[in-house]
Amino acid sequence: MVLASCGGNSNKESLAEKADGNIDEYENSEVNAIEQARPQIMVIPADQTLKSFGALKKKTLGDREFIERNYQRYIVKDDRFRRIASFIQDAFVKQNYPLADFEQTLKQLDTQSATDIADGIQTDAKTQLLQTARPDIILELNYYKSSSLTSHDYKRKNVSYTLSAIDAYTTNVVATITESNLKTESTTEVIQSSMAQKLPGLMSDIQKYYSDILKRGREVSVRITVEGGSNQDLSDESINGDVYSDWIIDYVKTHTVKGAYKMGRNTAKELTFTSARIKLLNDDGTQYGVYDWARDLQKSIRKNLGLKVSNKSQGLGEIVLSVKGM
Repeated sequence: MVLASCGGNSNKESLAEKADGNIDEYENSEVNAIEQARPQIMVIPADQTLKSFGALKKKTLGDREFIERNYQRYIVKDDRFRRIASFIQDAFVKQNYPLADFEQTLKQLDTQSATDIADGIQTDAKTQLLQTARPDIILELNYYKSSSLTSHDYKRKNVSYTLSAIDAYTTNVVATITESNLKTESTTEVIQSSMAQKLPGLMSDIQKYYSDILKRGREVSVRITVEGGSNQDLSDESINGDVYSDWIIDYVKTHTVKGAYKMGRNTAKELTFTSARIKLLNDDGTQYGVYDWARDLQKSIRKNLGLKVSNKSQGLGEIVLSVKGM
């Protein structure tokens, strides 16, 4: 199976082959944008699967309902997921996709939990998972089985599954493969066998989607707020004579791909943008992400407007900056 990869042959163009074992040549060689541009993949269980294993609950806090996901409990209860996920990962590795491993990320989260509690950080398990691994595409696996009702065939089961490729930054569904009522005695084997036929098409759809992002930019939301208790307004004028909000709007306009964004709220205390398209790569081919864009905006606000500002972003595709004032 060969995938189109935004142009060129990744094997011939790889940095390692150019360097040929010479570390100086490797460090000074031209960065390969194609090699850098592969979306990072992470396979995770879908909410329906978590629920079927008793690892998902809906809770209410005040007038707000939220989902509580217990990935650690799920991993202990479902011994099939590891084998199916490994099969999917192996297929992507063979096509040179970078991977973020679900179980290894969970272990990282365990070591971070005490620090997060001390810092007062409150985020749900899925947000923590994505923030830690920072995949580009998540592959959500949902599967279920039911036993045959015929007495002579009681060992055979009807297995159904769905594997959805989702943009981790926007939650847009990129592509999906699904099968229903596969008859088998082994759930793992029948899913793997079916996926072997369908994964090439899924990869092709993912690569087309990601190639489009490379051209048009990654879609993010941007929110600038004034910290509570501050007497600063975004409608105030800076020492340079610019209204703060107007300066920020001009920055977003000139630092998005072809000025692509939609204006949201524009008040004295809040400024929002949706569908803002930011580049994924620098001109030299090195990676450029949402964090880089937020950091650059943060620095520019401090330097050009003289405002103190902190980064309060949580979601991967969400940029939230809080203005504290002068």
